[in-house]
Amino acid sequence: MRFKSYFIILVMVCSRKLFAEDTPCDLPQIENGNLPQYYYSFKNYYFPMHKGKKLSYSCVVGYTTESGTQDGRITCTAKGWAPVPRCYRKCTKPLLENGSFYSTEMDFKIHEKLQYKCNPGYLTPSGAAEDTVQCQPQGWSSQPSCTNTLESCGVPRLEPGGAAREVRPKGPLRERCQPGPRTAPGSAAAAAAALCLPRGRQLPPRCTGITCSALSEVAHGGFYPVKKTYEEGDVVHFFCDKHYSVTGFDLIQCYNFGWYPDPPVCEDVKNKCPPPPLPHGHSSTARRTFRNGDKVIVQCTLGRRGSEEIQCEGGKWTSPSICIEAVDNQESGTAPPPLEADAETKANQTHHNEDDMKMQQDCASPPVIKNGAVLGPVLASYKNGSWVEYVCQHYHFLDGPSTVYCHQGNWTEQPTCLEPCTLNVTDMDSNNLTLKWRREELVFLHGDLIEFECKQGYSFLQTAIPSPGRTQCNQGRLNYPKCVIQAATEKCGSPPSIANGALTVPALPQYDSGSSVQYICSDYHFLQGSERIYCSEGQWTSPPVCIEPCTLSKTEMEKNNVLLQAFYADQVYFYHGDYVGFYCKQNHFGAESGTTLFQVQCERGQLVYPRCVER
Repeated sequence: MRFKSYFIILVMVCSRKLFAEDTPCDLPQIENGNLPQYYYSFKNYYFPMHKGKKLSYSCVVGYTTESGTQDGRITCTAKGWAPVPRCYRKCTKPLLENGSFYSTEMDFKIHEKLQYKCNPGYLTPSGAAEDTVQCQPQGWSSQPSCTNTLESCGVPRLEPGGAAREVRPKGPLRERCQPGPRTAPGSAAAAAAALCLPRGRQLPPRCTGITCSALSEVAHGGFYPVKKTYEEGDVVHFFCDKHYSVTGFDLIQCYNFGWYPDPPVCEDVKNKCPPPPLPHGHSSTARRTFRNGDKVIVQCTLGRRGSEEIQCEGGKWTSPSICIEAVDNQESGTAPPPLEADAETKANQTHHNEDDMKMQQDCASPPVIKNGAVLGPVLASYKNGSWVEYVCQHYHFLDGPSTVYCHQGNWTEQPTCLEPCTLNVTDMDSNNLTLKWRREELVFLHGDLIEFECKQGYSFLQTAIPSPGRTQCNQGRLNYPKCVIQAATEKCGSPPSIANGALTVPALPQYDSGSSVQYICSDYHFLQGSERIYCSEGQWTSPPVCIEPCTLSKTEMEKNNVLLQAFYADQVYFYHGDYVGFYCKQNHFGAESGTTLFQVQCERGQLVYPRCVER
């Protein structure tokens, strides 16, 4: 009898140990992330989970998984959940002085990279003209910065021309225009030269790009900016009047072959549908506007099932099917769950008995929310424990739980769809503002930060606060910063004249403090110094100097038995600091060096020709 008791105890201990090893995973706690709501509502049913089971989780707005996605997937292992579910804060574009970013995005996912370049005369901490930083869990890998340097020159990109690079002092740089554009004084094959000087680089010749024609007026709408001609790379944003919307693309760009895509038109909203609602799914088209009769096939994302064709009718979409989470052996199904045979005992312990269930009350149709709707068809009544999912209209921010449950005849708390903010060009102009970062769209979600800067000659009214140009979208409302004209100070007279150069526009008799003018040199003259000078406290900053070019002399070449290298063929004038290539005539060599190839630098209009003698 004593032996039998010990045997029973041993079996119970072993059974508990085996059960514990088989169910090691409890409800995971995810900071800044969550599981579908039913896992929390029916925790006792789902947890602890067996080894091999899988879970999907989502990060809240502003956070992503380590792979950079909004949703993650974890598996129950003998050591717990793997990988450990974590949500990382997105990186916000950092501030950068004396440089610019290649990307116009404001938020970046974990591990995403951001490339930037420095203005001429400035270098990155590594001493290069451009660099890349990466979004990491603790923030950016390093703070982007551009510092002034007198020991090297960052030669900027010729627009459109060669790539930027660094040049050492007194080092030459030769660029060629890309096919299509032309150098200002010559042909596409002509080269542009620049020299790195102790105080910075010279201004290289410009490559003039092809322009696009002016745009026609838009019925029931307009576009911004409005110009007589547009340069290659210019982007134009179209907008429509109230009760009208853009058909086509609201952004078009000027290319070397003209405008692309074609300018859109404004149509009555009654004849159009907005982008289709796609929670937990995606469509087979990338279009942004749809007309009556257009059809779209909605396909569910991985891990969900159900798809359907929806159609635009009378400005609205026919109801799409619900993309529900797939039920398989690897992941639990939707709530309330189907009771499996081996779970019936556990369910009876954690739920009310059948008599209690009969006392539970049904719910009427779920409440209607502003700027949002219930996903899928709405029923007249719902059983206790049922749930529905809400979605918001395009650009609206869902605040609160997206899933709402029927509990004893009442629905749990519904979410709110917070309105977006649309930038008003008129309000920006009245406050003398421009956007700091170019964006493809002028719509911002609730909570987004928007950065403005003042137009030239204006400054922020409130300069005591940090980042006075930054404001936040709050439920469709924007408080625009205000820029006022800079305080009146002593004015400047006409800017000084320079030899072999002139102003780009006629001079005025008087200029306000903070104003600037730009100089340009005569053909082939090298502009040394800053091409733009500023009025400050009644005085102009130092104007540039236009240095004479070197003129090639065939007489001197013949006298010294040298010929011009083919790269410089048909060139007569050379900029100050430019290098000219010569070589000896046949059967001749350099009188001093013994070589046959030479590189001679143009120095303030003077060329020292190499001398070759007969062998």
